[in-house]
Amino acid sequence: MKRRSFLGFSSLGLLGTKAFGQDRTSPGPEKAQAGASEAVSIKEYRMLGRTGFKASDIAVGVTFTGSILKAVLDAGVNYIDTSEEYGRGHCEKVVGEAIEGRDRKSLFITTKIGLRHPITREVPGAGNTKTDVLRRVYKSLERLKTDYIDCLMIPNAENVNILKSDEFHSAATQLKAEGRVRFVGVSHHGSQWEGGKPEQSMETVLLAAAEDGRFDVMLLAYNFLKQDMGEEVLEACRKKNIGTTLMKTNPVREYFAAQGTAEVQEKSGRELSETVRRRLEALQEKYKQAADFMRVYGLSGPDEIRAAAIRFCLSNPFVHTVCHSFQNFNDVRDIISLSGGRLSSTDKDRLAAYAKGCGSLYCRHACGLCEPGCPFGVPINTIMRYHHYFEAQGREKYAMEEYAALPGPRADLCLGCKGECQPACPHNIPIHGLLIVAHQNLAMP
Repeated sequence: MKRRSFLGFSSLGLLGTKAFGQDRTSPGPEKAQAGASEAVSIKEYRMLGRTGFKASDIAVGVTFTGSILKAVLDAGVNYIDTSEEYGRGHCEKVVGEAIEGRDRKSLFITTKIGLRHPITREVPGAGNTKTDVLRRVYKSLERLKTDYIDCLMIPNAENVNILKSDEFHSAATQLKAEGRVRFVGVSHHGSQWEGGKPEQSMETVLLAAAEDGRFDVMLLAYNFLKQDMGEEVLEACRKKNIGTTLMKTNPVREYFAAQGTAEVQEKSGRELSETVRRRLEALQEKYKQAADFMRVYGLSGPDEIRAAAIRFCLSNPFVHTVCHSFQNFNDVRDIISLSGGRLSSTDKDRLAAYAKGCGSLYCRHACGLCEPGCPFGVPINTIMRYHHYFEAQGREKYAMEEYAALPGPRADLCLGCKGECQPACPHNIPIHGLLIVAHQNLAMP
């Protein structure tokens, strides 16, 4: 399949399930472990690139609750994505407790060691020397209660130079020799620009990682509204036989969670400039237009569109597993039941309707094209990602803490701005209004 043939799905009428062969995605030989949920189970396992591991097509990402993670694993999920930064190590501890008593070789555990600047904000006492990296990996192993990590990732590398870190790769070489790390990977979901010069795009960084040759697995932002950068990366990974995992695959929940927020802001009694008031009125008008589309197509809630969005990703032959953060047991049932799924004609109609009616309300992950237009250096991509955590993933506390910890300018500056980011958006997103709403939600009282 050529690169643009899948990207051609933008018409949402050209993609059929017959286009996808089953040789690469045949079910794995092992069933879910003893005690797995009888209600739902993974139906498909896919070869994770050159790792030789057959990963469940649904993977588990950030999870803070051990009982939920155990239910996910019982259902046959065998790919776990975590990080030293998630809950400052708490998520790794949850994983460690959940995998006790399970066949370790049947699981693929990925964790991340940040090389960001300043990484001390995420991990107290962290550093970037080889000794620092080794020490932090050993601590991760302790929290995970395992002898080895299947994949050690550099998370959200801002630029190509970080991929070449001698300290990280030297540490990884030693850890492989010790049997503590099997593979190396990299993730990216948009710039971490915090008031300085915008960093390189997800596409630039991950394509460089594919050419580098030392990275075995990639984690990238990709969904039916955000395909452009991801398509190039997925094809490069196919050519290099690199394992591919997806995040930010559900771009729809923000609409349902935030459709009334702009109106609340307008009625808050806060003194607003005429420009800001117009921005909020334009944002509210987009919500109203989107609501009309939802009624016409009978889309009453986010779950049915979320299911179609996930099946869109599962239908891509270059994708090996799709990561999700399971918030409750309903998520376990609803998301895992999508395993093995492919797009239906109804799915295509729903996604087409949503893209037409609501697509301009989704700030594309990993885009950042509007950031250079901001005269104050507001890190738009980062703030909107935090707002995604707040609105779409229910991680309000985490999102607010991350927003409060931003060392540079924040979206409160947008209240006195003319919105110079607005004309720079190629997707016609009312980004100025969305930033004002994001600040209202994320700013701690």
